[in-house]
Order: sequence, then structure tokens, then C-alpha cells
Amino acid sequence: MNFSSKILEESVNALSSLPGIGKKSALRLALHLAQDNSDKANRISFALAKLAKDICKCKKCGNISDFDLCEICKAPARQNSILCIVESARDVMAIENTAQFRGVYHVLGGKISPIDGIGPSQLNISTLIAKVKSKN
Repeated sequence: MNFSSKILEESVNALSSLPGIGKKSALRLALHLAQDNSDKANRISFALAKLAKDICKCKKCGNISDFDLCEICKAPARQNSILCIVESARDVMAIENTAQFRGVYHVLGGKISPIDGIGPSQLNISTLIAKVKSKN
């Protein structure tokens, strides 16, 4: 692609580095933001900067959180005796959207993939083992 602006090119390259966003979609998004007269680009950049700076993982379950403990782990109505082990925060969100599960979660943070060099030591498994041992 030929760009008339280095800023536009950098924006397209940054946006297209996201999963599911190709160069054409990235260009469409960047042009929309460049031509939009509202404060949309500033709001998006502020939200993304805050995401990069302030987001953390729950110390208890490994879910994405704004604080040391996520809202699920802090909820007194949750049944701590029921544990759902999931791959990612996306799985937690999908299960929570059903409003059927009242237990707690443990987020592994990925899946074992020897071909990609990901073994148990790269995942949140040691805290799961410690959690199970403390229950017994």
C-alpha cells in the first residue's frame, strides 16, 4: 500500500497487528478516525493507554481485573467450593454471560502447546495446585 502520510501508515501498521484486523480493515479504521471530527480517536487512545498501564491479573484466580482481586473473587455470593478451570479471561466472560455458574474460576492463561514451546511452567498451573492442596 502506498500512503500519503507516515502517521497514517504507522496507524495502519499498528491496527493491523491486532488479531483479525487486516491491512484493508486497518486502513478503513485509520481513515475513519483521521476524518472524524469528534473526539473518538482521543477517547480510544486514552482507553487503550489506560488498559496498557492499569490492567492487572487477579491474584486469586488470574482473571483480568482492575484491582488485586477481581469482582468475581470479591463477590460473597460465589461458591468457593466449585472451581471452573479455563484457558483465558475470554472463557470467563463467556461463562459469566450465561449467568448460570455461581462458583469461582482459575484462569490458566493459555494452553499447553509443545510445538509453540509452551509447557506447564508457562501457565498458571502452580497456583492451581497450591489452591487444590490448601483445600485438602
